Amino acid sequence: MTAPKSYSPRPASDIRLSVVIPSADGKREGNLAHLLEDVSRQTLRPFEVEVVAGVSPNGKARNTGIERCHGDYFIFLDDDVRLGHERVFEALIRALVEHEDFGITGTAQQLPPDSSPFQRACAQQISRSQSPVVDTFTDSDMVTTQCWAMPRRVLDEVGLFNDRIVRGVDPEMRHRVRQAGYRIICVPGVWHYHPMPSTLKALLRMAWRNGAASAYARRHFPETVLYNPEGHVGEFKAQVPLAYRVLRHAAGLARDVVTGRWYGLIYRITYVFGNLVGSVR
Repeated sequence: MTAPKSYSPRPASDIRLSVVIPSADGKREGNLAHLLEDVSRQTLRPFEVEVVAGVSPNGKARNTGIERCHGDYFIFLDDDVRLGHERVFEALIRALVEHEDFGITGTAQQLPPDSSPFQRACAQQISRSQSPVVDTFTDSDMVTTQCWAMPRRVLDEVGLFNDRIVRGVDPEMRHRVRQAGYRIICVPGVWHYHPMPSTLKALLRMAWRNGAASAYARRHFPETVLYNPEGHVGEFKAQVPLAYRVLRHAAGLARDVVTGRWYGLIYRITYVFGNLVGSVR
């Protein structure tokens, strides 16, 4: 992987970049400190960095960060990621400056180089766990707030993050941005590292939590439950019937059994049970 070439879309003093990082405890097992080091080494230095600790859900934490910041551009990061190289911020903001129809720009999602065999197997078997680095601007639904950039003007137009749901905040924001006529772009040559759960117990906890949160959103905010395709896909129907989603999960279960994707099967079954319990509570 090669970092993108440097550029000067505008003098650095003209780019007021705010970085917002939600964090439950302000530490994330020590990763937040390493992430902040990555941020400090970026060739496009942020105007301000706001770590929002102890605020949940994530949508509310990001909104709190936006309200505290004064930049014209925002980069949102999750506290468990690491940046791929020192020119990530340059590439994301340059794309927004040079293309007014880009509403969100983001990076490809890669596994950390030191991932265990268990983590690598999980990433291969569980949907949307990683995405390839691209070599051209690519419309994608795999751009997430693990590492994405937005202009303030787009946030002013479409509104802040949904702060009432636990799961599906990213798809809901992407949907509104697309409805407003903007493109969501994976930028060439940039990536971030995001780990998979390190143990089976952690994987089961993540699957159960995601299933229960999806059920909560479906019961109380059904308009926020959206289809998320695999890979870099720009054209798709986001709002699909519940029956389609059920059949999609059933097909996934069958595929996992036939192909021996046991971690994917365990994740999917646990997700379904979490969803069923969440539906009746």
